[in-house]
Amino acid sequence: MSFWDFLWLLLIWTPLAVLWGVALADIFRRDDVSGGAKVLWTILVLLLPLLGTLIYLMTRSAGSTEEARVATQRARAEPAPPTSAQQLTMLADLRDRGVLTPEEFAAEKSQLLSPRPATAA
Repeated sequence: MSFWDFLWLLLIWTPLAVLWGVALADIFRRDDVSGGAKVLWTILVLLLPLLGTLIYLMTRSAGSTEEARVATQRARAEPAPPTSAQQLTMLADLRDRGVLTPEEFAAEKSQLLSPRPATAA
């Protein structure tokens, strides 16, 4: 095998084969597509490997599996609680704008930085 054959295999055919395999696996893993549509997508991907795979990957909807939909809903429903650093930044901003007095700022800061007992989950 010449250097150019190896380079062609490594840089072109291997990534295309991986992309093709990922598209086929995704077609069968989806639960939001009917069986007939899966058959049509599979035929398209098998008959036109590059074009069919690209068309499939560009037109597939996000959250095509149950796990992805649950993760998306959880991310939308539960915003991450602010960290201590973010809370301190907000307190400092309130103090700088004159909303909090230095004494109130110190009290809130000490309450924020005091160790909290661990809660059983």
